[in-house]
Amino acid sequence: MADNTRFASEAAAQRYEAQVVPTNITPNTHAVFDHVALYDGERVLDVACGTGIVARVAVERFPHLASIVGVDLNPAMLTIARTHLPATTIPVAWREGDVCALPLPDDSFDVVVCQQGLQYIPDKAAALHHMHRVLVPGGRLICTVWSRPHRANVALADALRHHISAEAAASSLAPFAWTDADLIRQTVVDAGFETVEMAVIESQSRMSASAESMHAYIDSMAVRLPYAEEIAAVHLALEEAVSAALQPYRVGDEFLMPSQAHLVQARVA
Repeated sequence: MADNTRFASEAAAQRYEAQVVPTNITPNTHAVFDHVALYDGERVLDVACGTGIVARVAVERFPHLASIVGVDLNPAMLTIARTHLPATTIPVAWREGDVCALPLPDDSFDVVVCQQGLQYIPDKAAALHHMHRVLVPGGRLICTVWSRPHRANVALADALRHHISAEAAASSLAPFAWTDADLIRQTVVDAGFETVEMAVIESQSRMSASAESMHAYIDSMAVRLPYAEEIAAVHLALEEAVSAALQPYRVGDEFLMPSQAHLVQARVA
């Protein structure tokens, strides 16, 4: 999921899809489904679905699902989700809506997936309450949040701290603001879920090491921050600083960087 406050335009959402999704979100989604299966006949809800990567991976890996519904607050993200879905016989629908007030009936899904979304939602209790509400008895929650910052984000934060401000650096690390495993577990339990299981899963982020790719990466991150003009003024310096910091992760023409996320699985009684 993207930070919807910073991806209101379709152009910004396209940057997110082109840069962030293949680098970090797609590998993490595959890692989730390496650990957790979806079963034939299940009705799946993807909350805070962003540009639809969960549905894209799910229809290819689990071709006999009953249905998938993706919900996101951002219509620009949903536009991209609709156009990027591969051919499938599974009914897939996209709904604009607030995760904290899901526009869906009670007891209507077997599985709710929230892939890298909860860290952006201020009222996590309300969001989890609605996820619980729409699940059938025995239904499953599958949720991920990053467990530590990505190496590229750390490099960018260091560069922003040096060239702009500490506040800009802190803003760039917002996707990693909810990493405390005990707090995550308790929040899920407080929402009424049972048999909460947590694990840390690993994936590999991949980023081209080309100058063009680094320029695009800084652009994609700039639209997420309230410092876009300041970033534009020092764009080249940021590119050079981030590229230099990532050299230990360079393999040929790519940067290959380990990523870790909390995987939360829970059930409705």
